[in-house]
Parts: sequence; C-alpha cells; structure tokens
Amino acid sequence: MNNQKTLLISASAGLLAAAVAWAWFAGKERSLDAMSAPAPALVAADHIASGTRLDRTLVEVRQVPRAFIQPGALKDPAEAEGQAALAPFARGEQILANKLTTTGVALALAVPPGKRAASVAVDPASGVAGLLKPGDLVDVIVTVDEGGAPRTFVLMQAAPVLAVGRSFSPREPAASAESGLLTASSADTVTLAASPFEAEQLTHLEQVGRLKIVLRSPGDRERISLPAITGVKAVRGSVEGGEEVRKR
Repeated sequence: MNNQKTLLISASAGLLAAAVAWAWFAGKERSLDAMSAPAPALVAADHIASGTRLDRTLVEVRQVPRAFIQPGALKDPAEAEGQAALAPFARGEQILANKLTTTGVALALAVPPGKRAASVAVDPASGVAGLLKPGDLVDVIVTVDEGGAPRTFVLMQAAPVLAVGRSFSPREPAASAESGLLTASSADTVTLAASPFEAEQLTHLEQVGRLKIVLRSPGDRERISLPAITGVKAVRGSVEGGEEVRKR
C-alpha cells in the first residue's frame, strides 16, 4: 500500500514538474514570438546631417522586429516633422526622440570632436560662385606674395563645410525655373571644420594672402600630395605664356 502511495506521489510530482516546464517554455515561446513580431519604426530615408530640420521627405516608416526597436524610437512621421537633428542620422537609422529638438540647433553641435569652426570670407570667385552648401567637402588653396613672386599651395583638403553664411542646414541650391541652372546664394562667409592649427593658418593667411575654395565630389576624401607653385615655375599642368607646360 505504501509503495502504491509513493508511486502515486512520484507520478503526481513528475506531472506537476512537466506542467510547470511546459508552461515556462510556452511563455518563453510567446515572448519570443512577440519580440520578433514586426512593429512600425521611423527611420531616415537618406543621410540626415546635424542641424537639418526634418520633414516627411526625409523619413519613412519601416516594419522592424520589436526586439530591434531602440528605446525612444519614433513611430510616425508627424512626430518628427519640424524638429531639428541634434546629430547626424545614417540612412536607415532609427529616429530617436533624444536626438531631435524643437528649439534652435547650435552650430557647435555640428563641429566634429577635435575640430574648430573657422569662417572665411568669400566672394563669387573664391567661394564656388555661392553654390556651396553645408555638408560639402572642399579644398582650400592659398596664394601669398613672397618677395614679389606669388606662391600658391593647398592648405586644406577634404574639409567639411559646416555652414554657408548663417545657414548650417543642408539645402540644395535653388534652380532657375527658366534655365534650369542652379542659382547662387548671397552668403559672403563659409565656415569649415578645421584642426586648431588649420584654424590658426586660415586666420593668418586670410590677412596676408588670398584664399580660394575648391569643391570636391561628394564622398571624395582622397588626399593628394601637390607641389607649391611659385612665380612662373614650370610644373605639370601649370600655365606659362598662355600655353600649358608639359612635363618632359
């Protein structure tokens, strides 16, 4: 009799343990199913630079597994519309509430760590005809007078443009409705991201020489070693007497 009772208790305990285990695994399965279920998340439709004022063309809603939705991620374009980016967003990156602001965006937020925001005066000839915009990459070429002979050299290469005039939000240059050509802006300063030494050089050379900004292709960060040109020194690609001097 005792043996039967012991067996009954053992069997009941085993069934109870099995029921508890089944319930635990079933709950885990439901939890995993819930976390893997898709849910809406707002992401950047393209690269968004710091300082950009968001609108519905810059963001899109994607279905993302719940487990991969970051805390604070927005779900609807209306939540982001009119807000400004405090930091850049890569294409496809989730739009987080703590990276947006409804108030003004300071230029300092766009300055890369270790860099300085250095502004230089430009005119249509030295500033790419006023067609620069924040986010462009440029070279800075300097010409100084050395003992009556001009000397030209490259001071900076692939320098990011932080602001044009008082605008540090990337905007495409306006196009003329009649000609379809880009129209120049009236900005008379360009602000670049420069190292502390480059900022010092820019400040000095702007006073003693002439600066010219040269626009690069988007994403082109190659640094090329170029010789300085002094006077009418014949180097590859230089011009002397109206004719190109070819390196022999």
